Formats: sequence, C-alpha cells, structure tokens
Amino acid sequence: MTEYLVLLKVNPAKISNTISALRDIPEKPSPGVDLQYVMNVFGTWDVAMWFNSDSHDKAIDFIHKKISQIPGVEDAYTVPTFPNRKPSQARETAPKHEAKEEPTE
Repeated sequence: MTEYLVLLKVNPAKISNTISALRDIPEKPSPGVDLQYVMNVFGTWDVAMWFNSDSHDKAIDFIHKKISQIPGVEDAYTVPTFPNRKPSQARETAPKHEAKEEPTE
C-alpha cells in the first residue's frame, strides 16, 4: 500500500464544521483506503491527513469524491509517500552503556 499525505486549505468561516466533518470520516472511508490520521497544521495549510491506499486511482477518487466535497474544503494538495519502516517492525533501542567503576583510593 502507498501512503499519502493530503494538505487541505479550509475556509476560515467554516473551519469548525469542516474540521468536525473531517474528524468524523471513518477509518475505512472507501474500498482500498485506510485513513490513518487527521491533524491541524499551521501555516499555509490548515489540516493534514495521512492515509494508505492500495491503488493510486482509489486514492485520487477518495480525495476528489469524498474530501473535496466536504463544505469548507477549498484546496487539497496530495503527495504520495512511502513508509520509513514496516508498521509491524519494532524500533530498535539504543544499547545501554554500562557504568564504569572509578578506582577508589
């Protein structure tokens, strides 16, 4: 599955209702699409979303037919990404350094 980052520009007059609608999107909003995270961002864009899709066509369809139709969403910028590590792979922990005993006099 490919991961996607979507940046959204939201109409300031409708921001509360738009963000509520985005947060109410189910984890599996359409076949082949798994929503991972919705978050507020600051700067040029207002909201960011992470999701996985098993095909590029399904991802684009999800953005155009579902996200872009939410009242208040003015613009969407979609970036296909890739995972940095496998989700099931545990993070490696740094080895603990043993404390060296200082000689006593």
